[in-house]
Amino acid sequence: MTEKGGSGTICLMVALRSRRLEGLLGADLATVSHAQIFALKTNAVSESYDLEFKGELYERNDKAKRDLAGDVAALANTAGGLLLLGVTEDEQARAAEVPGVELSDGEVLRIRNIVADLVHPLPTFDVRQIEDPQCPGHGVLMIAVPRSPTAPHGVLINEGFRYPRRNGASITYLAESQIAAAYQDRSARRQTRHEDLLRYERDLVNRLDTSDQTYVVVTLVPDLSGDFTIDTKALRTFQLDTLNRDLRVIPRGICVSHAMVGNRRLIAHGGSHPATAKWVACELYQSGAGSFAAIAANRKDFARPGQIDENTTVSRIEDEDLALDIWSGLRHLARHARDRAAAGGTATVRVTIVPITDDLPAELRHPRRYGGTLGRYEVTEQPEVMSVFDIDDLAEDGSALIAATSALASGLPAPSCPRGAGRCSGVTRLRATVSFWYRRRTVPGPCRRSVGGGATGTTPGSASASGSAQPSPARSLPTGYRSGSQVRIP
Repeated sequence: MTEKGGSGTICLMVALRSRRLEGLLGADLATVSHAQIFALKTNAVSESYDLEFKGELYERNDKAKRDLAGDVAALANTAGGLLLLGVTEDEQARAAEVPGVELSDGEVLRIRNIVADLVHPLPTFDVRQIEDPQCPGHGVLMIAVPRSPTAPHGVLINEGFRYPRRNGASITYLAESQIAAAYQDRSARRQTRHEDLLRYERDLVNRLDTSDQTYVVVTLVPDLSGDFTIDTKALRTFQLDTLNRDLRVIPRGICVSHAMVGNRRLIAHGGSHPATAKWVACELYQSGAGSFAAIAANRKDFARPGQIDENTTVSRIEDEDLALDIWSGLRHLARHARDRAAAGGTATVRVTIVPITDDLPAELRHPRRYGGTLGRYEVTEQPEVMSVFDIDDLAEDGSALIAATSALASGLPAPSCPRGAGRCSGVTRLRATVSFWYRRRTVPGPCRRSVGGGATGTTPGSASASGSAQPSPARSLPTGYRSGSQVRIP
Protein backbone atom coordinates (compact mmCIF):
# COMPACT_ATOMS: atom_id res chain seq x y z
CA MET A 1 0.00 0.00 0.00
CA THR A 2 1.07 3.64 -0.32
CA GLU A 3 0.96 6.50 2.14
CA LYS A 4 2.35 9.98 2.48
CA GLY A 5 5.53 10.12 4.49
CA GLY A 6 7.95 12.89 5.21
CA SER A 7 9.57 12.74 1.78
CA GLY A 8 6.89 11.63 -0.61
CA THR A 9 4.83 8.55 -1.37
CA ILE A 10 6.26 5.30 -0.03
CA CYS A 11 5.13 1.68 -0.02
CA LEU A 12 4.89 -0.18 3.26
CA MET A 13 3.94 -3.62 4.45
CA VAL A 14 3.27 -4.54 8.07
CA ALA A 15 4.54 -7.85 9.43
CA LEU A 16 2.14 -7.89 12.39
CA ARG A 17 -1.06 -9.87 11.79
CA SER A 18 -3.75 -9.58 14.47
CA ARG A 19 -7.42 -10.25 13.86
CA ARG A 20 -8.25 -8.61 17.20
CA LEU A 21 -6.53 -5.34 16.36
CA GLU A 22 -7.80 -5.37 12.79
CA GLY A 23 -11.31 -5.82 14.19
CA LEU A 24 -10.88 -2.85 16.54
CA LEU A 25 -9.54 -0.64 13.77
CA GLY A 26 -11.76 -1.94 10.99
CA ALA A 27 -8.92 -2.49 8.53
CA ASP A 28 -5.72 -4.35 7.82
CA LEU A 29 -2.85 -2.77 9.75
CA ALA A 30 -1.11 -1.83 6.50
CA THR A 31 -4.12 0.23 5.37
CA VAL A 32 -5.45 1.77 8.61
CA SER A 33 -6.41 5.43 8.07
CA HIS A 34 -6.29 8.41 10.41
CA ALA A 35 -10.10 8.34 10.65
CA GLN A 36 -9.99 4.72 11.82
CA ILE A 37 -7.42 5.63 14.49
CA PHE A 38 -9.69 8.50 15.58
CA ALA A 39 -12.56 6.01 15.93
CA LEU A 40 -10.69 4.43 18.86
CA LYS A 41 -11.62 7.54 20.85
CA THR A 42 -15.25 7.41 19.72
CA ASN A 43 -15.49 3.75 20.71
CA ALA A 44 -13.61 4.30 24.00
CA VAL A 45 -11.14 1.51 23.23
CA SER A 46 -8.84 0.67 26.15
CA GLU A 47 -5.18 -0.20 26.27
CA SER A 48 -4.48 -3.90 26.49
CA TYR A 49 -1.71 -6.48 26.28
CA ASP A 50 -1.36 -5.70 22.56
CA LEU A 51 -2.26 -2.00 22.40
CA GLU A 52 -0.65 1.04 24.02
CA PHE A 53 -1.28 4.77 23.56
CA LYS A 54 1.35 7.51 23.76
CA GLY A 55 0.33 11.16 23.54
CA GLU A 56 3.77 12.33 22.38
CA LEU A 57 6.91 11.17 20.64
CA TYR A 58 9.58 9.53 22.76
CA GLU A 59 11.96 12.18 24.05
CA ARG A 60 15.66 12.23 23.25
CA ASN A 61 17.08 11.53 26.71
CA ASP A 62 18.48 8.15 27.77
CA LYS A 63 15.45 7.20 29.89
CA ALA A 64 13.05 7.82 27.00
CA LYS A 65 15.25 5.73 24.70
CA ARG A 66 15.17 2.85 27.19
CA ASP A 67 11.39 3.24 27.45
CA LEU A 68 11.04 2.94 23.66
CA ALA A 69 13.30 -0.11 23.57
CA GLY A 70 11.42 -1.69 26.49
CA ASP A 71 8.00 -1.09 24.92
CA VAL A 72 9.05 -2.73 21.63
CA ALA A 73 10.82 -5.65 23.32
CA ALA A 74 7.87 -6.28 25.66
CA LEU A 75 5.45 -6.63 22.74
CA ALA A 76 7.88 -8.88 20.86
CA ASN A 77 8.34 -11.06 23.95
CA THR A 78 4.59 -11.47 24.51
CA ALA A 79 1.92 -11.51 21.80
CA GLY A 80 2.92 -8.59 19.60
CA GLY A 81 0.88 -5.43 19.26
CA LEU A 82 0.74 -1.71 18.48
CA LEU A 83 2.23 1.44 19.96
CA LEU A 84 0.19 4.45 18.78
CA LEU A 85 2.09 7.71 19.19
CA GLY A 86 -0.25 10.70 19.03
CA VAL A 87 -3.16 9.13 20.97
CA THR A 88 -3.69 10.11 24.62
CA GLU A 89 -5.45 8.03 27.28
CA ASP A 90 -7.78 8.87 30.16
CA GLU A 91 -7.60 7.65 33.76
CA GLN A 92 -9.12 4.32 32.72
CA ALA A 93 -6.54 3.80 29.96
CA ARG A 94 -9.12 4.48 27.23
CA ALA A 95 -8.34 6.46 24.08
CA ALA A 96 -9.17 10.05 25.02
CA GLU A 97 -7.87 12.39 22.31
CA VAL A 98 -5.92 12.14 19.06
CA PRO A 99 -3.73 15.26 19.10
CA GLY A 100 -1.21 13.62 16.79
CA VAL A 101 2.54 14.12 16.53
CA GLU A 102 4.88 15.60 13.96
CA LEU A 103 5.65 13.08 11.22
CA SER A 104 9.03 12.81 9.53
CA ASP A 105 11.29 10.20 8.02
CA GLY A 106 13.96 11.39 10.43
CA GLU A 107 11.85 10.37 13.42
CA VAL A 108 11.19 6.94 11.90
CA LEU A 109 14.93 6.47 11.40
CA ARG A 110 15.63 7.59 14.98
CA ILE A 111 13.17 5.03 16.36
CA ARG A 112 14.73 2.26 14.29
CA ASN A 113 18.25 3.18 15.38
CA ILE A 114 17.33 3.30 19.07
CA VAL A 115 15.72 -0.14 18.97
CA ALA A 116 18.64 -1.55 16.99
CA ASP A 117 21.12 -0.18 19.53
CA LEU A 118 19.33 -1.29 22.70
CA VAL A 119 17.33 -4.46 21.91
CA HIS A 120 19.11 -7.77 21.32
CA PRO A 121 18.43 -9.76 19.25
CA LEU A 122 16.74 -7.18 17.07
CA PRO A 123 13.02 -8.02 16.67
CA THR A 124 10.97 -7.45 13.55
CA PHE A 125 8.87 -4.28 13.71
CA ASP A 126 7.38 -1.68 11.35
CA VAL A 127 6.82 2.06 11.71
CA ARG A 128 3.93 3.67 9.80
CA GLN A 129 3.25 7.37 9.45
CA ILE A 130 -0.53 7.84 9.35
CA GLU A 131 -1.08 11.42 8.28
CA ASP A 132 -4.06 13.55 9.32
CA PRO A 133 -5.54 14.75 5.99
CA GLN A 134 -6.64 17.97 7.72
CA CYS A 135 -3.12 18.70 8.98
CA PRO A 136 -0.32 17.75 6.55
CA GLY A 137 2.89 16.63 8.24
CA HIS A 138 0.97 15.74 11.39
CA GLY A 139 -0.74 12.53 12.44
CA VAL A 140 -0.25 9.24 14.28
CA LEU A 141 2.96 7.23 14.32
CA MET A 142 2.16 3.52 14.51
CA ILE A 143 4.82 1.06 15.68
CA ALA A 144 3.68 -2.48 14.85
CA VAL A 145 5.54 -5.35 16.55
CA PRO A 146 4.72 -9.02 15.80
CA ARG A 147 5.27 -11.73 18.39
CA SER A 148 8.85 -12.80 17.87
CA PRO A 149 10.08 -16.32 17.10
CA THR A 150 13.51 -15.28 18.41
CA ALA A 151 12.29 -14.22 21.86
CA PRO A 152 13.43 -13.50 24.49
CA HIS A 153 14.63 -10.00 23.54
CA GLY A 154 16.74 -8.18 26.09
CA VAL A 155 17.02 -4.42 26.61
CA LEU A 156 20.52 -3.09 27.29
CA ILE A 157 20.49 -1.20 30.60
CA ASN A 158 23.88 -0.08 31.88
CA GLU A 159 26.10 -3.17 31.49
CA GLY A 160 23.41 -5.86 31.45
CA PHE A 161 20.13 -6.91 29.87
CA ARG A 162 16.60 -6.96 31.22
CA TYR A 163 13.81 -8.91 29.56
CA PRO A 164 10.42 -7.13 29.56
CA ARG A 165 7.03 -8.60 28.71
CA ARG A 166 3.47 -7.31 28.70
CA ASN A 167 1.23 -8.04 31.67
CA GLY A 168 -2.11 -6.66 30.55
CA ALA A 169 -1.56 -2.95 29.85
CA SER A 170 1.62 -2.81 31.96
CA ILE A 171 5.16 -4.20 31.69
CA THR A 172 6.91 -6.70 33.95
CA TYR A 173 10.39 -8.24 33.73
CA LEU A 174 11.34 -11.90 33.49
CA ALA A 175 13.04 -13.55 36.44
CA GLU A 176 16.23 -15.55 35.92
CA SER A 177 14.39 -18.88 35.76
CA GLN A 178 11.90 -17.44 33.26
CA ILE A 179 14.75 -16.19 31.08
CA ALA A 180 16.31 -19.67 31.02
CA ALA A 181 12.95 -21.21 30.12
CA ALA A 182 12.47 -18.66 27.33
CA TYR A 183 15.81 -19.59 25.76
CA GLN A 184 14.89 -23.27 25.92
CA ASP A 185 11.60 -22.46 24.21
CA ARG A 186 13.48 -20.64 21.44
CA SER A 187 15.61 -23.72 20.73
CA ALA A 188 12.56 -25.97 20.83
CA ARG A 189 10.69 -23.75 18.37
CA ARG A 190 13.61 -23.85 15.96
CA GLN A 191 13.74 -27.64 16.11
CA THR A 192 9.97 -27.88 15.68
CA ARG A 193 10.07 -25.73 12.54
CA HIS A 194 12.76 -27.96 11.06
CA GLU A 195 10.73 -31.09 11.83
CA ASP A 196 7.61 -29.48 10.34
CA LEU A 197 9.50 -28.65 7.14
CA LEU A 198 10.56 -32.25 6.69
CA ARG A 199 7.11 -33.63 7.56
CA TYR A 200 5.20 -31.34 5.19
CA GLU A 201 7.70 -32.04 2.41
CA ARG A 202 7.46 -35.80 2.99
CA ASP A 203 3.65 -35.73 2.96
CA LEU A 204 3.56 -34.01 -0.43
CA VAL A 205 6.31 -36.18 -1.93
CA ASN A 206 4.38 -39.30 -0.89
CA ARG A 207 1.43 -37.99 -2.89
CA LEU A 208 3.48 -37.36 -6.06
CA ASP A 209 3.62 -39.79 -8.97
CA THR A 210 7.39 -40.08 -9.40
CA SER A 211 7.30 -43.11 -11.70
CA ASP A 212 8.48 -41.03 -14.64
CA GLN A 213 8.54 -37.42 -13.43
CA THR A 214 11.08 -35.45 -11.39
CA TYR A 215 9.92 -32.52 -9.26
CA VAL A 216 11.23 -29.41 -7.59
CA VAL A 217 9.66 -29.28 -4.11
CA VAL A 218 9.44 -26.02 -2.12
CA THR A 219 8.27 -26.06 1.52
CA LEU A 220 7.59 -23.00 3.68
CA VAL A 221 6.89 -22.81 7.42
CA PRO A 222 6.14 -19.40 9.02
CA ASP A 223 8.21 -18.72 12.11
CA LEU A 224 4.96 -17.53 13.72
CA SER A 225 1.94 -19.60 12.72
CA GLY A 226 -1.27 -18.10 11.42
CA ASP A 227 -4.69 -19.72 11.21
CA PHE A 228 -7.82 -19.88 9.09
CA THR A 229 -11.02 -21.89 9.12
CA ILE A 230 -11.46 -24.70 6.61
CA ASP A 231 -15.16 -24.86 5.82
CA THR A 232 -17.39 -25.10 2.76
CA LYS A 233 -16.84 -21.45 1.87
CA ALA A 234 -13.05 -21.77 2.16
CA LEU A 235 -13.05 -24.89 -0.02
CA ARG A 236 -15.23 -23.26 -2.66
CA THR A 237 -12.95 -20.21 -2.80
CA PHE A 238 -9.89 -22.46 -3.01
CA GLN A 239 -11.41 -24.41 -5.89
CA LEU A 240 -12.21 -21.19 -7.77
CA ASP A 241 -8.63 -20.02 -7.25
CA THR A 242 -6.92 -23.23 -8.36
CA LEU A 243 -9.00 -25.50 -10.61
CA ASN A 244 -8.08 -25.28 -14.31
CA ARG A 245 -5.23 -22.90 -13.46
CA ASP A 246 -1.47 -23.21 -13.82
CA LEU A 247 0.03 -22.44 -10.41
CA ARG A 248 3.37 -21.29 -11.79
CA VAL A 249 4.30 -17.63 -12.17
CA ILE A 250 4.81 -18.05 -15.90
CA PRO A 251 2.20 -20.58 -17.09
CA ARG A 252 3.49 -23.60 -18.98
CA GLY A 253 0.07 -25.07 -19.72
CA ILE A 254 -0.15 -27.58 -16.85
CA CYS A 255 -3.24 -27.04 -14.74
CA VAL A 256 -4.84 -28.18 -11.51
CA SER A 257 -7.55 -30.81 -11.93
CA HIS A 258 -8.31 -31.64 -8.28
CA ALA A 259 -8.86 -29.34 -5.28
CA MET A 260 -9.94 -30.90 -2.00
CA VAL A 261 -9.68 -30.84 1.79
CA GLY A 262 -7.24 -32.97 3.78
CA ASN A 263 -6.37 -33.14 7.46
CA ARG A 264 -6.01 -29.45 8.46
CA ARG A 265 -4.99 -28.57 4.94
CA LEU A 266 -6.15 -27.70 1.43
CA ILE A 267 -4.83 -29.90 -1.39
CA ALA A 268 -4.58 -29.22 -5.12
CA HIS A 269 -2.84 -31.12 -7.90
CA GLY A 270 -2.91 -31.98 -11.58
CA GLY A 271 -3.20 -35.75 -11.46
CA SER A 272 -5.92 -37.81 -13.09
CA HIS A 273 -6.73 -39.58 -9.80
CA PRO A 274 -7.58 -37.70 -6.57
CA ALA A 275 -5.10 -39.72 -4.50
CA THR A 276 -2.10 -39.28 -6.79
CA ALA A 277 -0.58 -35.95 -7.75
CA LYS A 278 1.11 -35.33 -11.07
CA TRP A 279 2.64 -32.37 -12.93
CA VAL A 280 1.97 -29.78 -10.19
CA ALA A 281 0.74 -30.03 -6.58
CA CYS A 282 0.42 -28.13 -3.32
CA GLU A 283 -0.69 -28.81 0.24
CA LEU A 284 -1.59 -25.68 2.22
CA TYR A 285 -1.99 -25.95 5.99
CA GLN A 286 -4.17 -23.99 8.42
CA SER A 287 -1.04 -22.71 10.15
CA GLY A 288 0.09 -20.93 6.98
CA ALA A 289 2.71 -23.58 6.22
CA GLY A 290 2.68 -25.41 2.92
CA SER A 291 4.52 -27.45 0.33
CA PHE A 292 4.57 -26.96 -3.45
CA ALA A 293 5.85 -29.24 -6.22
CA ALA A 294 6.18 -28.71 -9.96
CA ILE A 295 7.57 -30.99 -12.64
CA ALA A 296 11.18 -30.30 -13.56
CA ALA A 297 11.74 -33.20 -15.97
CA ASN A 298 9.84 -36.06 -17.57
CA ARG A 299 12.27 -38.99 -17.71
CA LYS A 300 10.31 -40.77 -20.45
CA ASP A 301 11.16 -37.92 -22.80
CA PHE A 302 14.85 -38.86 -22.59
CA ALA A 303 14.65 -42.66 -22.75
CA ARG A 304 17.21 -44.13 -25.13
CA PRO A 305 16.01 -46.29 -28.04
CA GLY A 306 15.72 -49.91 -26.89
CA GLN A 307 16.10 -49.04 -23.21
CA ILE A 308 14.45 -51.78 -21.13
CA ASP A 309 13.18 -49.54 -18.33
CA GLU A 310 12.56 -46.08 -19.70
CA ASN A 311 11.69 -44.72 -16.25
CA THR A 312 15.29 -45.04 -15.02
CA THR A 313 16.57 -42.48 -17.51
CA VAL A 314 18.59 -39.64 -16.03
CA SER A 315 16.51 -36.54 -15.28
CA ARG A 316 17.66 -33.63 -17.43
CA ILE A 317 16.75 -30.47 -15.54
CA GLU A 318 17.40 -27.11 -17.15
CA ASP A 319 18.46 -24.35 -14.77
CA GLU A 320 15.75 -22.04 -16.09
CA ASP A 321 13.04 -24.58 -15.26
CA LEU A 322 14.56 -25.08 -11.82
CA ALA A 323 14.48 -21.34 -11.13
CA LEU A 324 10.90 -20.98 -12.38
CA ASP A 325 9.64 -23.79 -10.15
CA ILE A 326 11.34 -22.29 -7.08
CA TRP A 327 10.05 -18.82 -7.96
CA SER A 328 6.50 -20.13 -8.35
CA GLY A 329 6.58 -22.17 -5.15
CA LEU A 330 7.86 -19.27 -3.06
CA ARG A 331 5.18 -16.88 -4.26
CA HIS A 332 2.32 -19.37 -4.04
CA LEU A 333 3.19 -20.50 -0.51
CA ALA A 334 3.89 -16.99 0.78
CA ARG A 335 0.55 -15.72 -0.51
CA HIS A 336 -1.19 -18.60 1.23
CA ALA A 337 0.60 -17.79 4.50
CA ARG A 338 -0.07 -14.06 4.30
CA ASP A 339 -3.47 -13.77 2.65
CA ARG A 340 -5.26 -16.93 3.75
CA ALA A 341 -3.71 -17.77 7.14
CA ALA A 342 -2.76 -14.20 8.17
CA ALA A 343 0.79 -15.23 9.07
CA GLY A 344 3.39 -12.48 9.11
CA GLY A 345 7.07 -11.96 9.75
CA THR A 346 9.68 -14.44 8.58
CA ALA A 347 9.43 -18.00 7.31
CA THR A 348 11.85 -20.89 6.94
CA VAL A 349 12.03 -22.30 3.40
CA ARG A 350 13.46 -25.58 2.14
CA VAL A 351 13.95 -26.60 -1.51
CA THR A 352 14.82 -30.04 -2.86
CA ILE A 353 14.52 -32.16 -6.01
CA VAL A 354 12.90 -35.62 -6.03
CA PRO A 355 13.50 -38.40 -6.88
CA ILE A 356 17.29 -38.42 -7.10
CA THR A 357 19.22 -41.59 -6.20
CA ASP A 358 22.17 -43.60 -7.50
CA ASP A 359 19.73 -45.42 -9.79
CA LEU A 360 17.87 -42.23 -10.76
CA PRO A 361 20.51 -39.51 -11.16
CA ALA A 362 19.72 -35.98 -12.29
CA GLU A 363 21.66 -33.90 -14.76
CA LEU A 364 21.39 -30.17 -14.09
CA ARG A 365 21.98 -28.36 -17.36
CA HIS A 366 22.65 -24.87 -18.60
CA PRO A 367 21.52 -25.12 -22.22
CA ARG A 368 22.08 -22.80 -25.13
CA ARG A 369 19.69 -22.35 -27.98
CA TYR A 370 19.60 -24.82 -30.85
CA GLY A 371 20.47 -27.77 -28.62
CA GLY A 372 23.87 -26.67 -27.32
CA THR A 373 24.87 -26.91 -23.66
CA LEU A 374 27.25 -24.57 -21.82
CA GLY A 375 27.51 -26.75 -18.74
CA ARG A 376 26.09 -29.78 -16.97
CA TYR A 377 26.33 -31.32 -13.52
CA GLU A 378 25.13 -34.81 -12.53
CA VAL A 379 23.97 -35.51 -8.98
CA THR A 380 23.12 -38.86 -7.40
CA GLU A 381 22.09 -37.61 -3.96
CA GLN A 382 18.98 -35.57 -3.22
CA PRO A 383 20.09 -31.91 -3.01
CA GLU A 384 18.60 -29.52 -0.47
CA VAL A 385 18.89 -25.89 0.54
CA MET A 386 17.27 -23.95 3.40
CA SER A 387 17.00 -20.26 4.23
CA VAL A 388 14.83 -17.68 6.00
CA PHE A 389 12.90 -14.90 4.24
CA ASP A 390 10.27 -12.28 5.01
CA ILE A 391 6.82 -13.55 4.00
CA ASP A 392 5.77 -10.19 2.55
CA ASP A 393 8.89 -10.12 0.36
CA LEU A 394 8.03 -13.53 -1.10
CA ALA A 395 4.34 -12.73 -1.58
CA GLU A 396 4.88 -9.58 -3.65
CA ASP A 397 6.13 -9.54 -7.24
CA GLY A 398 9.42 -7.69 -7.16
CA SER A 399 13.16 -7.77 -6.73
CA ALA A 400 13.04 -9.35 -3.24
CA LEU A 401 11.19 -12.40 -4.59
CA ILE A 402 13.64 -12.74 -7.48
CA ALA A 403 16.58 -12.38 -5.08
CA ALA A 404 15.19 -15.14 -2.85
CA THR A 405 14.73 -17.38 -5.89
CA SER A 406 18.31 -16.72 -6.95
CA ALA A 407 19.67 -17.45 -3.47
CA LEU A 408 17.88 -20.79 -3.25
CA ALA A 409 18.66 -21.84 -6.82
CA SER A 410 22.31 -20.98 -6.25
CA GLY A 411 22.35 -23.16 -3.15
CA LEU A 412 21.57 -26.28 -5.17
CA PRO A 413 24.23 -28.05 -7.27
CA ALA A 414 24.71 -26.09 -10.48
CA PRO A 415 26.30 -26.83 -13.84
CA SER A 416 29.78 -25.51 -14.40
CA CYS A 417 30.49 -23.19 -17.31
CA PRO A 418 33.54 -22.94 -19.51
CA ARG A 419 35.74 -19.95 -18.80
CA GLY A 420 34.40 -16.86 -20.51
CA ALA A 421 30.99 -18.40 -21.15
CA GLY A 422 29.21 -16.17 -18.62
CA ARG A 423 27.13 -17.04 -15.59
CA CYS A 424 25.14 -20.27 -15.55
CA SER A 425 22.26 -19.04 -13.43
CA GLY A 426 18.70 -19.99 -14.28
CA VAL A 427 17.60 -16.70 -12.77
CA THR A 428 20.03 -14.86 -15.05
CA ARG A 429 18.59 -16.68 -18.06
CA LEU A 430 15.12 -15.83 -16.82
CA ARG A 431 15.86 -12.11 -16.89
CA ALA A 432 14.47 -11.70 -20.40
CA THR A 433 11.46 -13.78 -19.42
CA VAL A 434 10.84 -11.64 -16.33
CA SER A 435 10.97 -8.47 -18.42
CA PHE A 436 8.58 -10.04 -20.91
CA TRP A 437 6.32 -11.08 -18.00
CA TYR A 438 6.07 -7.54 -16.63
CA ARG A 439 5.33 -6.06 -20.06
CA ARG A 440 2.69 -8.62 -21.04
CA ARG A 441 0.05 -8.74 -18.30
CA THR A 442 -3.00 -9.83 -20.23
CA VAL A 443 -5.13 -12.98 -20.19
CA PRO A 444 -3.38 -16.39 -19.97
CA GLY A 445 -3.83 -18.88 -22.75
CA PRO A 446 -5.70 -22.17 -22.28
CA CYS A 447 -4.31 -24.89 -20.06
CA ARG A 448 -2.75 -27.71 -22.01
CA ARG A 449 -3.19 -31.20 -20.61
CA SER A 450 -5.79 -33.95 -20.72
CA VAL A 451 -6.58 -35.74 -17.50
CA GLY A 452 -9.22 -38.32 -16.75
CA GLY A 453 -12.02 -37.41 -14.39
CA GLY A 454 -10.95 -33.78 -13.91
CA ALA A 455 -10.33 -30.54 -15.71
CA THR A 456 -9.13 -30.87 -19.26
CA GLY A 457 -6.19 -29.46 -21.13
CA THR A 458 -3.31 -31.10 -23.00
CA THR A 459 0.27 -32.03 -22.46
CA PRO A 460 2.75 -29.74 -24.21
CA GLY A 461 2.69 -30.44 -27.91
CA SER A 462 -0.56 -32.47 -27.86
CA ALA A 463 -4.20 -31.68 -28.58
CA SER A 464 -6.06 -29.11 -26.50
CA ALA A 465 -9.48 -29.58 -24.92
CA SER A 466 -11.08 -28.14 -28.02
CA GLY A 467 -9.20 -30.57 -30.24
CA SER A 468 -6.79 -28.07 -31.77
CA ALA A 469 -3.09 -28.81 -31.70
CA GLN A 470 -0.87 -26.80 -29.41
CA PRO A 471 2.72 -26.42 -30.60
CA SER A 472 5.59 -26.79 -28.19
CA PRO A 473 7.10 -23.55 -26.88
CA ALA A 474 9.51 -21.93 -29.31
CA ARG A 475 13.00 -21.86 -27.83
CA SER A 476 13.75 -18.52 -29.53
CA LEU A 477 11.21 -16.90 -27.19
CA PRO A 478 11.40 -16.86 -23.39
CA THR A 479 10.69 -20.41 -22.26
CA GLY A 480 6.98 -21.05 -21.82
CA TYR A 481 5.72 -18.72 -24.56
CA ARG A 482 4.34 -19.38 -28.01
CA SER A 483 4.60 -16.82 -30.75
CA GLY A 484 1.93 -14.18 -30.20
CA SER A 485 0.91 -15.52 -26.80
CA GLN A 486 0.31 -13.17 -23.90
CA VAL A 487 0.51 -14.18 -20.28
CA ARG A 488 -0.83 -12.60 -17.14
CA ILE A 489 0.15 -13.41 -13.58
CA PRO A 490 -3.06 -14.20 -11.65
